[in-house]
Amino acid sequence: MDELEFRRRTIAQPNDIDKELMEFANNNQERQSFISDMKDFDKYIQDALDIPVPENLADRILLNTSLKEKALQEEQATGDNVVDACSRFKFDRVHLALAASFVVAISAFFFSAEQNIVNEAGEHALTHVYYEISSLDKKEPISLQSVNDKLAILGGHIDELPGKVTYAMFCDFEGEKGLHLVFESDFGPMTVFIVPSENKSFGFGDDSFRDDRFEGHINRGPQADTILVANAGAPINMYNERVTGAIRWL
Repeated sequence: MDELEFRRRTIAQPNDIDKELMEFANNNQERQSFISDMKDFDKYIQDALDIPVPENLADRILLNTSLKEKALQEEQATGDNVVDACSRFKFDRVHLALAASFVVAISAFFFSAEQNIVNEAGEHALTHVYYEISSLDKKEPISLQSVNDKLAILGGHIDELPGKVTYAMFCDFEGEKGLHLVFESDFGPMTVFIVPSENKSFGFGDDSFRDDRFEGHINRGPQADTILVANAGAPINMYNERVTGAIRWL
């Protein structure tokens, strides 16, 4: 068995690892980590698909259908569906006004959401860094191959980061499965969140955010948004270009 076959079979059935695969992974930390990552990813997908069905859903659908049929029959029997032109005009005018108000309200909501989404993403990134603050203390290097094994699941590949990687884990970033990396730089450890943007993009508002300890920048892309967080005062723009330039999408 070669490395490619091991990874292909593990990705296909992460929860059904046979004896041959286990022997191939034995005494190899990277292969064992790969099996664990694939099991976690499979569980993430299963949890996302496990949507509970509301109680009595079938009965509620049947009841709703029955009530609509009964109302239609009564309307046809009494002739109440005949409305004079004047009444219909008043009726439609009221509903047009309500529809216009609804459109204005929805537009205002989305405009407000667009203004806030980046601030929320930045706040979430800072909160995430503080929550896993111990990740900044990691010193043991992680191979680029191990990083790319994880990133390949999201459809990407990293040629080289501007410093050795000391932390690489999948994470939940505002409901999207992303990759959380930490690499060493001349200005201390830097955090990178790679979040696929197909379902949710942080594509509005200011690119930058900060607090008293950290500052960050959101790099928007068609496949993923990359969020870099560094110590306040670090030349984050220089590292932004190097990080985003290192990521390729397959």
